[in-house]
Amino acid sequence: MAIKPRRIKANTTTDYLGSWQVMNETGADIEKGKIVQISGVNSSGAFLLVKALEVGAASAAAIDAPKFVAGTKIPNGGTGVIRENYITTGVNTNGATVGDPVYASLNAAAGDWQLAAPAGSPTKVGIVVAVSATAGVVFLAPQARVGLA
Repeated sequence: MAIKPRRIKANTTTDYLGSWQVMNETGADIEKGKIVQISGVNSSGAFLLVKALEVGAASAAAIDAPKFVAGTKIPNGGTGVIRENYITTGVNTNGATVGDPVYASLNAAAGDWQLAAPAGSPTKVGIVVAVSATAGVVFLAPQARVGLA
């Protein structure tokens, strides 16, 4: 079995390199912009399965496992796109400084991120790009180890 990254929707103005089409069999939809992790492969072997990242009781293996961002809504029982990185806009980044790290949330819904470092073993998933209460911008790159201070 060879699951390879591929261009999705060629001939568009969106860069889809670093994107994979995946399947969700979690029992709930995964919203666009959520941090996800690979949870297996579907029964036909055609798609990787994903689930929203849960780090509340994370093991070292879960923290170090490859993480992605849902680039589209991934309906339960359906397919969608995950990305290596993603820019989320229109979020509250008040109180942060440009360049501050963003962390996987320990207490919010699975797949969420937060500005404050959680206690324990924080998982960095991105950086603040613009600060605003209503028009903040966060660059999510949950696999990146370099450049996330």
